[in-house]
Amino acid sequence: MKRAFVLVTALIIIAGVTPAYASGRVWSEVKNNVAYVHHDDAWWNCCPDTVFEIVPHPDSSWIIDIYEHDLGTHPCNCVCYFNFVHTLRGLAPGTYLARVWEVYGDSDPELAGTTTFSILAEIGFFTTGTDMSDCHTEPEGVGQSDEPRGLELENVSSSPAQKSVGIRYHLPVASDVNLEIYDVTGTRVRILEVGQQGAGDHIAVWDICDNDGHPLPRGIYFVRLQAAGQARSLPLIVLR
Repeated sequence: MKRAFVLVTALIIIAGVTPAYASGRVWSEVKNNVAYVHHDDAWWNCCPDTVFEIVPHPDSSWIIDIYEHDLGTHPCNCVCYFNFVHTLRGLAPGTYLARVWEVYGDSDPELAGTTTFSILAEIGFFTTGTDMSDCHTEPEGVGQSDEPRGLELENVSSSPAQKSVGIRYHLPVASDVNLEIYDVTGTRVRILEVGQQGAGDHIAVWDICDNDGHPLPRGIYFVRLQAAGQARSLPLIVLR
């Protein structure tokens, strides 16, 4: 179920709110215009009742909220890790932002992560489904490799009430950092002044404005990170 991939995501910061994050890692893939949203190493979700909500937006982007409800009752009081694959067939062509939420009992949903994918053609009728792996007691890959981390650009949350966007990344070595924002036409709309930074994890904040300080409209943008002689890019849907 696992496969190698580059973390390419973004952290959405809502003014005055510190979001809680659930377990595991969220990523997606598209095969023959069928979308597969993966939630690896989910904690507690041993008896899930999955709910899918899809909301269209005028800019041709779509939001998919996937709620993994854990019943939290006997015999579901288990402490374990699981891998989920949420399958969505028959989606209309367009760009999708999928958000995976964990809901335990009557508690508020906690965001496990987000992922972006595109559908080129609608195939068949719309259906959804969820497959769950066997229980494993430790996240796959934990303690199995001592290889150093490379350049990473990653995503941890998203919200329609965006005030600013935090771009989280990891530098394998000290480096000059270049962060640029592009619109869907390929026009560079913002350069974020970062400069020299040391090795480790960092966050740069984008106020969703262009270089002249003008607020940018909702839509699809791209973040490009250049550092340590490498580059990573990230599609980002602005919902405000």
